[in-house]
Amino acid sequence: MSFVYPRSYIGIIGGGQNGWNLAVAAHKLGFWVNLLVQDVNDLAAKAADQVIVGALDDVNLLRRLAAGSQVVLYATEHVSINALNEAQIAAKLPQGTELLAITQDRYLEKVFLEDHNINIPPYAMVVSLDDIREVIDSIGYPCILKPIQKGLTKQSHYLLEEPDDLRKLADKMADGSYILESWLPDVKQFSIMVSKDRSGFVQAFPALETVYREGDFHSAIAHQKNPPEIMDEIRRVAVQIAENINYQGLLGVTFLETKSGLLFVNRIYPGTYQAADLYDSVTNFSQYELQLRALCEWPVPNLWVRQEGALIALPANLEPQVFAQIQKRANWQFSFWPVVQQYGHHEPVLGEATIVASDYQSLLELLDGTELW
Repeated sequence: MSFVYPRSYIGIIGGGQNGWNLAVAAHKLGFWVNLLVQDVNDLAAKAADQVIVGALDDVNLLRRLAAGSQVVLYATEHVSINALNEAQIAAKLPQGTELLAITQDRYLEKVFLEDHNINIPPYAMVVSLDDIREVIDSIGYPCILKPIQKGLTKQSHYLLEEPDDLRKLADKMADGSYILESWLPDVKQFSIMVSKDRSGFVQAFPALETVYREGDFHSAIAHQKNPPEIMDEIRRVAVQIAENINYQGLLGVTFLETKSGLLFVNRIYPGTYQAADLYDSVTNFSQYELQLRALCEWPVPNLWVRQEGALIALPANLEPQVFAQIQKRANWQFSFWPVVQQYGHHEPVLGEATIVASDYQSLLELLDGTELW
């Protein structure tokens, strides 16, 4: 695919916050936006120029989107690879489907990482309680049971902290294939974004420290206090992953660091990832612009942290506290979605707050004393 000029149409598959942010970034770069979403009231539909409403795996709608667009990209990993292939739009889909194939299937993802000698927590593939009983001694407690397919089934996650939890699982475990993996408590979490252009040139962007609470993203921090050897290893592994997947654009990699300093890859994300919304404030470039640049054959800049900062998700269930902070925090940058929607099992989010400072200690002082931190 060749250079995509401003005033061309960008086709986006999927909506939500990712679709909204990609559409806003596309307009900033002078593009028009075609959008395929399942719900006419989707948040992203409010930022698009033309909206196609229907199933994301509808082959005819995918073809229609591609026919009216210079380039097509997916804003969600919950897209059918079979539908993309059947639609025969590969010439306009620079991301390709290999990255989706790896990230949609937890088993394939882990096999890929193992094949490249990348550390991951101990795991096993299981389909029954008998399978779990056979392998749980080698994996140990606590461990977590996850469906192999990410977000594409109605199966649930189950945390097993002791043998009695296995007995309770008998009446809850739906049919299907699962990954049983070790649950690492008291870990530091990190994320990093990596871009790859059509020629295969890979760039790793700044690593961020991230915090999750009850499975939902809470915050991300960019600072210089983490050991350089850990940051270097995160960058090395992320680049290695990107070099060995046939794709173009952004991918995200999340890591877990134990108290003893062991580093494990947690998972791979195709495209943008919420923690990297912090890039906009600490590097002066939005991850959504970086994604569009990489896919539209524009040069992608090298990024570094220009100032330390934090990003906080603003959950809808804390709306009064969020609005109270608006009235107190003159130097916080707030960004709110025009529509509050729930996606999957995650708690709905009002928007995000970004806080920047000249150094880490000043950043912590700005964050302390708020109910949101």
